Amino acid sequence: MRIAIGTDDGLRVIRWLAGERSGTVTSRAFDGHSVVSLTSHSGVVYAAVPDSGVHKTSDRGATWQPAAALPSGVHAETLAVSPSGDLLVGTEPAQLLRSTDAGASWIDLAGFGALRETETWSEYGGRAAHVEAVAFDRHDAARLYAGVEIGGAYRSDDHGQTWNGVNDGLYDDIHDLVVDPRDGSRLFAATGGGLYVSRDRGADWRPMAGPVGSLYATRLLAIAGSRAAAPSQTLLLLGTADGPPSTWGRAGQKGGGKSWISSDSGSTWTPLEPTALKGGTPITAFGADPADPATVLVGTAGGRLLHGNLVEGRWQQLVYGAGAVRTILVV
Repeated sequence: MRIAIGTDDGLRVIRWLAGERSGTVTSRAFDGHSVVSLTSHSGVVYAAVPDSGVHKTSDRGATWQPAAALPSGVHAETLAVSPSGDLLVGTEPAQLLRSTDAGASWIDLAGFGALRETETWSEYGGRAAHVEAVAFDRHDAARLYAGVEIGGAYRSDDHGQTWNGVNDGLYDDIHDLVVDPRDGSRLFAATGGGLYVSRDRGADWRPMAGPVGSLYATRLLAIAGSRAAAPSQTLLLLGTADGPPSTWGRAGQKGGGKSWISSDSGSTWTPLEPTALKGGTPITAFGADPADPATVLVGTAGGRLLHGNLVEGRWQQLVYGAGAVRTILVV
């Protein structure tokens, strides 16, 4: 297995085989720069580096080339690939751009940009409101969602041409958006005010029942077909903390980080407490192994990368001291 991780101090590609005590870093890139999002399509991996744009590799991270320059004054924050293969980048300040040619050029989704004139988006901590999450509905290729931190959630039903706010009942500090892979009408939002669920494509939101409905949520992962869940249910993993990153202290050591698991599509939640995840450092990234939906990858604010088998309860630390992990992708 080869795993790319983007951190606050560059990107690392790690080779790890089951049974090895730890992973081996095979290549590095963007040292000294944050790498905040990774995605892939047709053998090409894309990386969002806020201070230099979008970059891509076709040799599993050995070499990188810049994609087309983004418009002046915007920084790449999140990447996603549509069901049709288009590449989307969400930026700071909040904007959405599409590429239909593997990053050789960008098209502004003007309908999303027009929301700035009608919506109330907020700056915080010296940062402008930005697109923190993009999610596609695998049940309807025309439908996608975007989450703005701080600003709320937005839905397009026409491939991103027009947009509407879907914020009734939702806390507007969006950190992650996930469409249930088994049910396109069910949408989850990890926010600074807890985990929320909508059962009608965002028209109405409610805090998730139980403890996770009020905690500061950092990241969320949904997996269909996992042996750790019932055959008809979606497995969900959630990271929470005591508050925003500014309160976590050095390497997240005082962040009060916890991890939670639901094996019934979010109906109930229990703490996920293997020894490898204890210590209170917040989880800042999740990743899935497409070859084995019973296993997950977890990145922390303290620079640790962990591999976990949710069926066997077996965890392995692959990397530590890498800088806060922002994004994970099996390459």
